[in-house]
Amino acid sequence: METPACPLCALSRTPVAVAGLQWSSQHESDGSVTWICPTCTRAQLWRIESLLAVATAYAPAAATPLRPTPLRPAA
Repeated sequence: METPACPLCALSRTPVAVAGLQWSSQHESDGSVTWICPTCTRAQLWRIESLLAVATAYAPAAATPLRPTPLRPAA
C-alpha cells in the first residue's frame, strides 16, 4: 500500500510529482511504503543529522535525542 499524500504535512502526491524524483520513500515495518514530500524530506534529514528521532507516518516524533545525555554529578 502506498500513501497518496505526505503523512507529515498532507501535501498531495500528484501525477507530476510521481514522474519527478523529488519525493522520498520511507519503508515501514509492516511492508507499506510511505511517500514523503521534498520539504518534509529535508526536515527528516535535519532530524537524522541532529540525532533526533525521525517522524513516522502515524504521529510526529518527539523532539528527544536518540542518545541520552549523561547526568552531571550534583555539586
